[in-house]
Amino acid sequence: MPQNNKAPYDVLYEDEDIVVVYKKRDVFSVSTNDPATFTHNLFQYLQWRANRNHEKVLVVHRLDYETSGVMIFAKKPEVKERLQAAFEARKVGRFYEAVIQEKIPLGEAHHVEQYLLEEGPRVSVSDAEHGKLAITDIAASNYIQIGTALAISIGSGRHNQIRLALKSLNYTLLGDKRFADNTAKRLYLNAYKLSFPAEIGLKKSEFIVTPLWLDKLPETSAPAKN
Repeated sequence: MPQNNKAPYDVLYEDEDIVVVYKKRDVFSVSTNDPATFTHNLFQYLQWRANRNHEKVLVVHRLDYETSGVMIFAKKPEVKERLQAAFEARKVGRFYEAVIQEKIPLGEAHHVEQYLLEEGPRVSVSDAEHGKLAITDIAASNYIQIGTALAISIGSGRHNQIRLALKSLNYTLLGDKRFADNTAKRLYLNAYKLSFPAEIGLKKSEFIVTPLWLDKLPETSAPAKN
C-alpha cells in the first residue's frame, strides 16, 4: 500500500492491532528537540493517518534518522506492551544489511558485544557498570561494486549499536559521517526484516522487504544469541 511520494514511509501490513511500515531514509522516527522535526517525523505522519481512520498509533521502537527499514507500531496499549516486552527480552528477530568500504572474505563472521552509554544524542562505548549491553552479529554476504554487503542481526536495540560494532572491527560503513567519516550519498544501513515469537499473538509474525544490497537472505531467522 504505497503512500504518496511525499510520505516518508510505505505500509507493508496492517490489522486491528498493528501497522508495519517501511521507513524511508533521512527521516526521524519521532520528533526531537529541533522544531523542524515536530511535524516531519514518521510517528506524526502515522498519527495523521490513524486519526483519519479513527484509530491510534503507538511507538514501539525506533530507527536512526539515516537508517531505512521495517518498523512496527501498535494500535492498542496492551499490544504495545507485549511488543516492547518482546524487544526487551531479545525475543524479536531484527535483521539488517549494510555495506562497508573494505573488501573482506565472504563468510567472515563476527559476534560483537559492547556496553553502550547514551548521553543525550551522544553514544559511546562504556563498561557494564555504566552502559547497556549491545549484541551484534555480522557476516560478509557478497560483494557489490562499492564494497562488501553484510548481513547483520542484533540481539538488542541500542542507539548506533551497528555503527559502533562496525567501527570496533575497523570497518568503514558507507555514508556514516558520525563514526566513519564517510561521505557516501546515503547511509548504507537498512533494516529489512522483523520477526516475532508466536506467544505475542500477532496474526502475522514476520515482516520482510527485499534487501537493497544482499544477493541472498541469510539462512537463519532466529534472533541473535547472547
